[in-house]
Amino acid sequence: MGPLTKRILVAIPAIIILLFATFWEIPVLFKLLAAAALGLALFEFFVLADARKLKTLRAEGFFALGLILLPWILRPLVSWEGHGTLLAGLWILTLSFLWSSRPLKEMIPSVSVTFFAVAYFGLLGVYFFRLRELPNGSWQLLWVYAATWAYDTGGYFAGRFWGRHKLAPLTSPKKTWEGCAGGFVLTLAALFVLWKEIPFYSQSYRLMDVLALSFLLSFFGQVGDLVESVIKRSLSAKDSGSFFPGHGGVFDRIDSLLFNAPVLFYYLLIIK
Repeated sequence: MGPLTKRILVAIPAIIILLFATFWEIPVLFKLLAAAALGLALFEFFVLADARKLKTLRAEGFFALGLILLPWILRPLVSWEGHGTLLAGLWILTLSFLWSSRPLKEMIPSVSVTFFAVAYFGLLGVYFFRLRELPNGSWQLLWVYAATWAYDTGGYFAGRFWGRHKLAPLTSPKKTWEGCAGGFVLTLAALFVLWKEIPFYSQSYRLMDVLALSFLLSFFGQVGDLVESVIKRSLSAKDSGSFFPGHGGVFDRIDSLLFNAPVLFYYLLIIK
């Protein structure tokens, strides 16, 4: 079985499960799936950091992430948002050294690395929940999925067959400008087809919105991918994990989504 076939066989059931959870009328399944993905991505980060002798505070980190996500999981039973609890998470991470047996010289590196990871997955990850809570939020999430997946697919094949000019040779040697162009073209095509064929999109978006979001979601999705590449290379890793055979870890699969979800949310908030 070739690597491309393996990728497809793994991707199909994963996409089906994600779409079912996204469009299920009761949002609890999507919330639990999103929380699990963010928790697994945080775990992968901790494993990579610990392998590089960056001692993380795992228990405190997961607790802090939970503080951020729990209000969104419990909504509409609670109305408060989880952003403010990031401060409580920082207090917990810092105060944990009062009862820790670790050397004091590890305090700043451990808290800094752990807090960065919690803030990264927590503050970006809540936009999955915020989009789902919008009117027709499932369709808004599908818009993000389609743009992100189309860009990845177009970038992969365009870079494979025509890639010549390196995009970021130091952080992601396989990424090329030709791949970026191919990703943008397929993203534009995917969003245009959805806009033409699904009444919700044609009623909610103008053609100019399709063009603008094709560019924005392509750009920020690529940025999210490159940021993850920087994180992995700084931790001497090729993939964040092996949760999805042929695809890498959970972090590898949600890196672009983490950046694209807030982009669409604020586009809707400010422009629409």
